[in-house]
Amino acid sequence: MVVGYGTTKKATLTGSVATVKASEIENTPFTSIDKALQGKVAGLQSVASSGQPGATQEIVIRGLSSISASNQPLWIVDGIILNTGDISRLQTTANILSTLNPNDIESVTVLKDAASTSIYGSRGANGVIIVTTKKGRSGKTRVRFDMESGKSDIAYENSLYRPLNAQEFLDLTREGLVNAGASAASINSTLTSFGLGNGIDFNWYDAVTRIAGQRLYNISLDGGNDRTNFFISAGNFFQEGTSINSKLKRNSFNIKVNNKVTDRLTVGVSANGGVVSQRAPLAGGAFGNPILSAYFLLPTRSAYNQDGTYNLVASSLGGLHNTVALSDIDRRFLREVSIRGGANAEYKFSDNLKFRSNYGLDYNTAEEDQYNNPLHGDGAATNGRAFSYYTRYFNWTFTNTLDYSRDITKNGDLSMFAQLGYESQKSAGYFGSLQAQQFPPSLLLVYPASGASPTTASASTSDYTFESRFINGNINYKNRVVLSGSFRRDGSSRFSSANRYGNFWSVGATWNMEKEKFMEKFTFINQLKLRGSIGVNGNAGIGNYDSPALYGFGSNYNQSPGSAPANVGDPNLTWELNKPTDLGIDLSMFKSRVNITFDYYIRKSEGLLLNVPLSLTSGFSSARRNIGSMENRGIEFEVNLVPIVSKDFKWDIDFNYAANRNKITSLPDGKDIGNGSYILRVGQARLTYFQRIYAGVDPANGDPLWYTDGTRTTKTNTYPSADARALVGQALPKFFGSLTNTFNYKGFSLSAQLYYNFGNLVYDTWSGYYLGSGFGATYNKVARQLNRWTKPGDITDIPRYVYNGNRSFNSASTFNLAQGDYIRVRDIQIGYDLPKRDVEKVKLGAVRVYMRGSNLMTWVKDKRLAFDPEQGVSATTNLNVFIPKTVTFGVNVTF
Repeated sequence: MVVGYGTTKKATLTGSVATVKASEIENTPFTSIDKALQGKVAGLQSVASSGQPGATQEIVIRGLSSISASNQPLWIVDGIILNTGDISRLQTTANILSTLNPNDIESVTVLKDAASTSIYGSRGANGVIIVTTKKGRSGKTRVRFDMESGKSDIAYENSLYRPLNAQEFLDLTREGLVNAGASAASINSTLTSFGLGNGIDFNWYDAVTRIAGQRLYNISLDGGNDRTNFFISAGNFFQEGTSINSKLKRNSFNIKVNNKVTDRLTVGVSANGGVVSQRAPLAGGAFGNPILSAYFLLPTRSAYNQDGTYNLVASSLGGLHNTVALSDIDRRFLREVSIRGGANAEYKFSDNLKFRSNYGLDYNTAEEDQYNNPLHGDGAATNGRAFSYYTRYFNWTFTNTLDYSRDITKNGDLSMFAQLGYESQKSAGYFGSLQAQQFPPSLLLVYPASGASPTTASASTSDYTFESRFINGNINYKNRVVLSGSFRRDGSSRFSSANRYGNFWSVGATWNMEKEKFMEKFTFINQLKLRGSIGVNGNAGIGNYDSPALYGFGSNYNQSPGSAPANVGDPNLTWELNKPTDLGIDLSMFKSRVNITFDYYIRKSEGLLLNVPLSLTSGFSSARRNIGSMENRGIEFEVNLVPIVSKDFKWDIDFNYAANRNKITSLPDGKDIGNGSYILRVGQARLTYFQRIYAGVDPANGDPLWYTDGTRTTKTNTYPSADARALVGQALPKFFGSLTNTFNYKGFSLSAQLYYNFGNLVYDTWSGYYLGSGFGATYNKVARQLNRWTKPGDITDIPRYVYNGNRSFNSASTFNLAQGDYIRVRDIQIGYDLPKRDVEKVKLGAVRVYMRGSNLMTWVKDKRLAFDPEQGVSATTNLNVFIPKTVTFGVNVTF
């Protein structure tokens, strides 16, 4: 099992570690490995907020540990520390991990507690994910070819939130005008302006969504002899999103060669990476967002003129944009190149002492171009505009370790292991941008150089370095009792010289009770292991220059260039500290047919970075300080069962469950900090909703009602003041996990995974526009609006519709919240391995055909949930590309 800077046996492991095998990852219909991890590891929350191919995935291990610094785990691929996350600056989203082909991965190891993560010091607070790519095996050269093709549709659609058709919209508008007291002439005039009688009933939702295609090709070669082994692969992957103008193409490679030069010296080289081309539509409130247009544009307006050309008259579209046209004549493109490579050497001085050195490179570039045409859309006001962005990250990691192991007693009952290490890392970023306006009337000249009026030309750099020294070791008594410990001293350029270095440590222990004499009578127990760990690790996931006071250039006065303070800085900024405690039990019974793992943990985070108000005379409203604290407590439960096993048939059940309670334990002066729809309050969770409470509709007159305070005793039909806000729930789930059943019968296999998530609320940012009491009357509405109050005595939660009758209904309240509980068929696979005798007749090694589906069905508890329940860790909708359900058919052939 890969852990830290080496490997260990599961029996002697003192930490909480989970491993995901290659068979669980390869041939999944996802663009990146982080998406494939959903439901695979207890306590690991993998959440999407967009169905855009190549979008970033939020990974949270054992709860949020920070308020303003990063909550993402440390990613390591073949010993190389990666710069992960969203590399885009112009596109909606672009995930660096999408350049790594999941089919090239041998295993993924997730480190969760102090004993396993503290060896990574200041970057282990949010957990560590170690990715090991495939390597060659000795023997005859094997060739494997994978081919897959499939289709995707929208995973979750709620009929209550389909956009209204033309007749429904016109009827609603007429009713709203009557309720607003409009005259007959005014009603007819308004309806005519909205398209009454024009015969158009255009479905914008259908126009901007689609059945998307997907295909995959992979080929790999591996082999070797007793001295050298190799693995070489190449892959091609293409995936469309469920929205127009949404797609990704990846060409990837992986090369790994290891050579045993002598009996003492082993060397290896590796390189992997990919080239990703991506198109992504705008998101959120941008008028160029096709998902926004699906809900906002009127069905009485068409994307096309009668002659089949595009409708580019903004006034006829209510001031919005024809996104069907823009997907064809505008340009939004990203090209990402990522190369990860390294060289390593291991020298054995003796059977007890070995030295290992690893040098790794991580190189990423992103070229982004956007062109808005001069005829329609965002570029019309400036006669066209174009942007070109260039981003480059260059990161290297140099790691050296010296391992020593020996038996302390002559009979080998007591042994020890010690490791000394030194690691250095540097990351350098470069960022350039060009912008221009005033373009000629041609759709071929789309780059900033063609614009008559350049507006921006800028370039900047951002670097950081880490330096670390560490020691790691254990003492082992008969594989029965193991004590482990680690100590690491990290230095980071992100902090001032006074706080540049920090110390991080862990202590762990494990007791394999089944090896004790008093357990001999319990013959059905294969393993009963108790383990525990405590320690301190850190979080340095802040900006590279948050600590020093900075000046920014570009502050001009009287047409003369100048500079001004840009950051007040604080030389006392230091590491956020994470102090985890873990207690666990591993139980295996009945010849390993029943396997249970249980963990209870406490994570205390201290010195959290928060913005503290400053005197306005300083020129800044706030500055960052290490002044907050937070706590996570939780349990994790994993069960693996083999109910039936015979010569031809096997049934496996895998179940995992995780429950976490997040709590803020201190804030500056103990005062609440408002954060939009959320609040930071001592004793409450990090993402706690703090809003006015919607009380329904007055059945007598159809007015919307709100409670005047959190006691929910008094109602008012006037939108209440901020004092009426109350704690109403949280965005973080109370528990989540998965259930997987796998059946194997002769050459047939069937595997099905259910993923579940319970206990959180989802906030719909845009419901006040397409649903409510009359706000945004020039926008279309959704079918739930048909359930509105229309006459005295109606019992409903949708108020009387009054044309442009806002009543503050579009403002934040619990009306916009829905329960996020859901169960989803996350993955299902049916496969067949052709009989070996038949395959060998045609000179092949193995052939497997399969059908695989992801996100095929979704059950939700709350029918008011407008969009997919998976909306990022913050559980907030933003009219992103819809998450897809996918069905693929594939074949694996081994020669």
